[in-house]
Amino acid sequence: MVINQEHIGETPAADVPGGIGERLRALELQLLQLIQSSVINFDDRCRSALPESPGIYRIFELARPNETIRAGRTKTAAGGLRQRVYQNHLMGNQSGNLRAQLVAGGECLDLESAKILIREKLGVQVLVVEDAEERARLEHFMLGVLWPRYCD
Repeated sequence: MVINQEHIGETPAADVPGGIGERLRALELQLLQLIQSSVINFDDRCRSALPESPGIYRIFELARPNETIRAGRTKTAAGGLRQRVYQNHLMGNQSGNLRAQLVAGGECLDLESAKILIREKLGVQVLVVEDAEERARLEHFMLGVLWPRYCD
């Protein structure tokens, strides 16, 4: 099948026939819920503001809200979004987490300066998604749309 590049973007999801259009609309709505959700700052209230439920998240620079720094999902329910965002990305030092990625990417000199950058300049938005398969599909869609600088 050859796709005519001139017409990409002209057909909204509502016009796509069958189940594909419905799935596109559902994913779009969920992604809109995420990017229109309240911003949680990485301050002293961050940990308690994050739900212990599973879901997806988007971390971005507060001064440039259209640029996503990191996005992903919780893969297990243990600790949910609180565990993933607060414990792993802000406090953790594993290579796949944001602090280590900021250091590896040359944006910060060390893990402590990465933590300071996150606290001072970044915010996070979250969306609770209980179903693991739905969460995985939504993460893939979100990554394709938001183009985060870092992800797993």
